Amino acid sequence: MYKDIITYELGKGITKDRLLVVAQDIIDNWMKNLPGFISWEIHKGEDGEYIDIVSWTSKVDAKNAEEQMMKIPNVGAWFACYKEGSISSVAVKSVKRF
Repeated sequence: MYKDIITYELGKGITKDRLLVVAQDIIDNWMKNLPGFISWEIHKGEDGEYIDIVSWTSKVDAKNAEEQMMKIPNVGAWFACYKEGSISSVAVKSVKRF
């Protein structure tokens, strides 16, 4: 399994509820149809920063999704959820799940 771990802050005026509505729309209309998509978890840290963990069956599937991001329906609504300059990410391969 391959995971993308993304951290970010919400954009100005964006609420948690708005983020979740936009994320559900992306899952329903784009992400769930991509090869290798397993799940997307959204977490909120005590400091207010958000952490997303997106699971894929392989690195190839994750990279394919990354290349397809501009094809997300209503992509502007998604990018508006992020505070500019706050996004960072790391990709990891699962070694073992306990």
